[in-house]
Amino acid sequence: MVLAAGRLEGPWQRAVHSFKYLPRPQLAAALARPLEAAVLESGLALSALAWVPLHPSRERERGFNQSERLARVLARSLGVPLCGGLRRVRPTAPQVGLSQAVRRANVAGAFRWQGPAPPPGLGLVDDVLTTGATLQAAEAALAAAGGRLGAVLVLAVRGEGRPWWRKLCPTRPLQALGKTAPAS
Repeated sequence: MVLAAGRLEGPWQRAVHSFKYLPRPQLAAALARPLEAAVLESGLALSALAWVPLHPSRERERGFNQSERLARVLARSLGVPLCGGLRRVRPTAPQVGLSQAVRRANVAGAFRWQGPAPPPGLGLVDDVLTTGATLQAAEAALAAAGGRLGAVLVLAVRGEGRPWWRKLCPTRPLQALGKTAPAS
């Protein structure tokens, strides 16, 4: 299941991009609120949250991991533990501007779960879901460690109607997955 706080467009896109690229890590709490509301409204029971990791060199460049910041805020507000076992084990090129096939190849094998087995019902937090390539690579790492992804939680989704969307959410339109992001 995928839960999104909104579509990657308009003021919501500007807010997400400000958070990630300017960078403004302090926006995590405000941006997480609509995603928290979507989780609560869905009735989804999550045992724990993990985040999509950056490679250590990229995290040093940026100064923070936006997905980790969101996961920390959400874990606290939802009252679930945070699991830091997912690791990016090799650097990857930025995904922006890459085709779906190139994105998939870029992140294939880039993740590994380290430590105790991932808990069942794990929610994976990321900022944006575009083609699903990162999600698929992270999910493969969880499966290799004996885990199973319970849900993906993202601030924004791009590309409704693309093949990944129909595969992940065959019976649920985007509108059912989360509220439209608030206007700023």
